[in-house]
Amino acid sequence: MKKIFFVLVFIIVISGHNIHAQTKNDDILKLLSISETGKIAEQTLDLLIPQFQQLIPGIPDIFWIRFRSKLNINALLLECIPAYNKYYTHDEIKQLLIFYESPLGRKMIEVAPFIQEETMYVGQQWGEQLGYEIVNELIREGFLEE
Repeated sequence: MKKIFFVLVFIIVISGHNIHAQTKNDDILKLLSISETGKIAEQTLDLLIPQFQQLIPGIPDIFWIRFRSKLNINALLLECIPAYNKYYTHDEIKQLLIFYESPLGRKMIEVAPFIQEETMYVGQQWGEQLGYEIVNELIREGFLEE
């Protein structure tokens, strides 16, 4: 009888833990949804693919269309869950949900794509300048020839 009791208690404890974990995962997915993480990933792809088209000219547009259609943003979001689980408690996830549902959180979501586009350009310019500086420094120090 004691064995049955302990087995039942063990099953209840394990079940409760799984329910809790599932609820946290559900809240993480909700957070990714309301923060429009998937939409931001889609927009990032829409910015990156034209850059690849410029880097690799001559590739037919149909390739890029087929390639883009194969990308599964929902699978990407599911892959993000472990990172959120690692760095946030369930209570923190709930607080983030409250923030993103607030007026300031909604504004942050609304302007994020514009900020991302502008800062991506700034980062590209910075990277190009940095590349030139590295090459010039290598030439000055004699590691490269002009």
